[in-house]
Amino acid sequence: MECDDGNRKKVYRIIAISLIVMSFVLYAIMPFNACLPFSVCTIAGITGIMMAISEVIFWVGSLMIGRDVALKIRKKYSIRTIVNHIKDRKQG
Repeated sequence: MECDDGNRKKVYRIIAISLIVMSFVLYAIMPFNACLPFSVCTIAGITGIMMAISEVIFWVGSLMIGRDVALKIRKKYSIRTIVNHIKDRKQG
């Protein structure tokens, strides 16, 4: 079974997008860390580690997919953009 260059690029793109999505998922579940049955210091440590891992995963995916594409994704799905979109929908 041979893997030509086109298929390899598709696989890298899928892996890169999956890594970027996984970094967003890590950020999305961080508020639920407060529900964990640990001390405040432990929860803060877990959250900090999750933030660091999420950033590393995002930038690894970004390097795989390309910096320009990753920055467009990050800008489009940033919290600020989502909040502004929600505000615009309520006003209009």
